[in-house]
Amino acid sequence: MTSIGTIIKDIIKPHRKGNIRLNPQFVVLEDAHIQGFLLGTDYQRMYGLDIYNSNNRHITIGTNKEKKFSLDIYHMSNQEPLEE
Repeated sequence: MTSIGTIIKDIIKPHRKGNIRLNPQFVVLEDAHIQGFLLGTDYQRMYGLDIYNSNNRHITIGTNKEKKFSLDIYHMSNQEPLEE
């Protein structure tokens, strides 16, 4: 596969102790198809992130498992909690 560019996309998620800012870099590959992305375990442990891959991709932050935030690639700018 050939790299055709790199995208740097800040992802900011709210947290009661301060917003979580992730600065992932995505390498765009020719003819590559992706369903999502992975976060390192260092971010997950540091901020208490739980990542679920059910019908839609979302995270919960800390101990509040009821408040879910979308990781859907088409709705990444939506910071509102998901409705169940």
